Amino acid sequence: MKKRLMYALLLFSGLTQAEDTLDNYLFGAIIETANETSMYSRIDIPEDVYIHTSSTHLDDVRIFNNKKQPVPFALANQYEQKESIQTFPVIIYALDQQPKKPQNSSQDSLDVDQYHVNINSKDIQINVDKKKGKNIFTANYLLQIPDNIKLESGAIRQLTLDFDDNENPNWQAKAKLLYSYDLNNWQIASSNIPLMSLTDQNNHQSLKVHTIDIPAQSNDQIRYWLITLTSDQYIIPTIKQIEFTSKIRIPQQVQYPLKFDLIASDHEEAIYQLPSPQPVNEITIELQSSRTILPLSIFYKATDSDKDKSWHKLNDYIIRRNGDQDEPQKIILHDANITMKQLKIKAINASFTTAPNIIAYRNRINLIFNSGDNGPFTLAWGSTQATRVALPQRVLVPETQSIADLPEAHIGKIFKLAGKTGIESQNDKSTMLNWVIWLCLIAGAAFLVILGFKLFTEIKKSPQ
Repeated sequence: MKKRLMYALLLFSGLTQAEDTLDNYLFGAIIETANETSMYSRIDIPEDVYIHTSSTHLDDVRIFNNKKQPVPFALANQYEQKESIQTFPVIIYALDQQPKKPQNSSQDSLDVDQYHVNINSKDIQINVDKKKGKNIFTANYLLQIPDNIKLESGAIRQLTLDFDDNENPNWQAKAKLLYSYDLNNWQIASSNIPLMSLTDQNNHQSLKVHTIDIPAQSNDQIRYWLITLTSDQYIIPTIKQIEFTSKIRIPQQVQYPLKFDLIASDHEEAIYQLPSPQPVNEITIELQSSRTILPLSIFYKATDSDKDKSWHKLNDYIIRRNGDQDEPQKIILHDANITMKQLKIKAINASFTTAPNIIAYRNRINLIFNSGDNGPFTLAWGSTQATRVALPQRVLVPETQSIADLPEAHIGKIFKLAGKTGIESQNDKSTMLNWVIWLCLIAGAAFLVILGFKLFTEIKKSPQ
């Protein structure tokens, strides 16, 4: 009786598990790999997959090998490095132009001037090389980058000095820039840097050089800088402000554009539609006429079904277009990945002759898969029954392997699978299949109860 019960459980388990094959999907495409020796390849998901997937998060995407067996893969957002420029002022300490005399004879023998400055309630001693020669004009400034400024390695590229030109509109000087981690040990970043402000009153011309480039090898998260200015002819005007400029590369998600199709419009309202629901991060609106301002409200629907009759409001916006060269106005959605199928714009106390062009943007996805054996491979998608099987990115690919360095595979011609005509036709069959599965589950549960009861009665009747 125990064997019969075990066989029944195995049979029931086998009946309720559907095999994942190519025939379960509506669309497919042959993958053309570029490097046959690489263990991994990556695919830039094409537009057909975004449009015809049955899941907004691509849960029904699959990879099959030449034996029609599933292949392990991962889905990952695509990133690109964007350079971000940040400008921030620094704290300036103008060092005393009459330095204190060194307190001991050993320092007297050193060819340095000694300055004292109060930083964070601490008396800090700064030693600067003495300037040799007569009639030498000098100026020394200690610079501190504020603690709230986050520094990255190699980020600081330049500093800009703002002099008080009212003191002296014509002057020339040379600068020396030093840096320190601890305010004790100083190293030279640059020297003999020309700075000037020359004005020709007759020709109304001027030349100003007020910037200093910082070598990349000497700006690794340094917060203390020392600038010394010298001139043998001119009084150096006072520095009013100094700004540092940093350039850092920030990884930014790449967006994939999908066009909204206009399905209805009058002079005050327009309704648009995407081919399928999409997780939208941002939209762009381009007015058809230049030199136009259009205040409007934006609404959206997640689906276009009768069950979803209410429009959800995004916000009110003012869209402008000054000339033909203007870029479409971008609207970033603060609630990322809002699912949209339809979008409606409504003019506020205004009208438009031609409805604007609207583009939706969603995260661009890379598919990484094990391409080391059993090619060629097939990309398949479009199944309402499929659940997510994609592995986490770092489970499939080791952390030592850069995703950007993986060879890129390409998608060949797209074809239909299993003779289906569309997601809609499969939805009807999937509904019926769901009922069949539920009936099988209920019947199976009843069958297991009966078998369990018979087993219990037989055990009870058996001699003790």
